[in-house]
Amino acid sequence: MKMKQESGSALIAAVFFILSATLLTMAVLAMSKFNTFTIRPHTDLQRSFYINEGAANRIQWLIAADRGLHPVANPGEEDYSEYDYDRYLADGVTHTIDYYGTEIEFTITDARSGFDFTSRGWNSTLNRIKRRWNTDTDLSDRVDLLRDLITDYTDTNDNIYGDGKEVADYEAENRAPLPRNSAMQFREELFYIDGFTDMFPVDKHGRLSSIRLIPPGNMVNLSGTPSVFTADRYLLMTYCDLEEEEADVVLEALNTYRTERVKLPDLLDVELLPKVRRLSWRESGNYTVDIKPKTGTIGKRLTFSFPGFDTGGPQNDTVRYMQWIFY
Repeated sequence: MKMKQESGSALIAAVFFILSATLLTMAVLAMSKFNTFTIRPHTDLQRSFYINEGAANRIQWLIAADRGLHPVANPGEEDYSEYDYDRYLADGVTHTIDYYGTEIEFTITDARSGFDFTSRGWNSTLNRIKRRWNTDTDLSDRVDLLRDLITDYTDTNDNIYGDGKEVADYEAENRAPLPRNSAMQFREELFYIDGFTDMFPVDKHGRLSSIRLIPPGNMVNLSGTPSVFTADRYLLMTYCDLEEEEADVVLEALNTYRTERVKLPDLLDVELLPKVRRLSWRESGNYTVDIKPKTGTIGKRLTFSFPGFDTGGPQNDTVRYMQWIFY
């Protein structure tokens, strides 16, 4: 009887041990599966940093090779089907390359794009907007307020200009050491100007993509008429005197050009085309490249801007970037 009791106790202990081991194994498998779902995206994101950096270098040389083969670029008017190789123009067309087994998509646009708020151009930009929308009293008042605020932000004195703000006002708002009291050094300083994003909203990535870059240290001059290939509705209506419906037609034509590579003049009627020609259809020689993972895959985006160079390489073998941002 005693032996039977001892055998029964051993059986219970063995069953308990097996059950515990099973539960532990299930817990380890569950944790392993969970870690696979959580760690894999982080690993893919980290890998995308290196892929984007390497691809960025290759794209710069693809642009250099295109410039060497075709010294005169005609974005929007080139027939891509005439070439047995891809063309790399500042026209926003989507390109795909295989970078060591990973497919990425990228676009090339002109860095001379968007509304100009550099030290040379911001006042002229506000004047242009005010002339175009002179019947909109509310918009005119907002333009005047922006002018006052930017004037005080960039001038070298402490005198308040109109409805602007100076040191004491920024200190009262706990925004010291604003204002800069000199020319803006980068585009994102415009976030400091009250009400600026009400007139020029950020894009879906939280960036001021409708505003032209302010190159650091005046490394290049981006002044001039903005590129047509990056124009949004507001810029088209302002520079080309288009109505909203006309601007939408142009935006649709630009999208068709970028996706189907049909000549842009063939997509615009004879009345719209001369108006759209008021924007720049030529390359400035300064480029913005936007790299993103192939649709449906996980990865970071990289946007960078740089002065173009030929196949001999950049000056002093150094590429100077106007922007370099992952997001």
